[in-house]
Amino acid sequence: MKKKLVENITSLQLGKNDLSKSEGDFKFNAIVAHADIVNDNGFILDGDVIEFEREKYPFLFNHSDNELLGEVRTHFDDTQRAYVSEITIYESKSDIIKAIKNGVYDSVSISYYFDEFNFGDNDELIVKHAIMCEVSLVSVGADRDAKIVANELKEEHRATIMAENKLREIKKAYE
Repeated sequence: MKKKLVENITSLQLGKNDLSKSEGDFKFNAIVAHADIVNDNGFILDGDVIEFEREKYPFLFNHSDNELLGEVRTHFDDTQRAYVSEITIYESKSDIIKAIKNGVYDSVSISYYFDEFNFGDNDELIVKHAIMCEVSLVSVGADRDAKIVANELKEEHRATIMAENKLREIKKAYE
């Protein structure tokens, strides 16, 4: 199966260390995705399903490879049932740091490629395995690309259900 890219947006929740200075850079913690609940895109991460191929990933602005703000280390916190990122913003991005402190930006978005999934009873997409891509600072809590992927997959799911129903009808007619 071809891997699908998802960008899951969540509110920025600063950890108790808030913004702290470390070697000229600024660090804070953020919950970037919750497991076992339906997110705004209609997706559910089925527990600890995101695979990390390295220790650090880029922290970008609006998922743009040209807008590197810093780096992230992300892990699954079983107690919170959530992916938590330690985000480092490079010292040279002082305007971004100020904007976060002032509440101008309050959302982050984790993106990952998923390659194993199924659908729940309410057509929610249940991600069974994904590979980490990056975390971004975003200004608006909506992502058209993620919704397009979700709609594309829902159409695939509906087509599968229709085919299965037709097959049942045919089997029933011959029984």
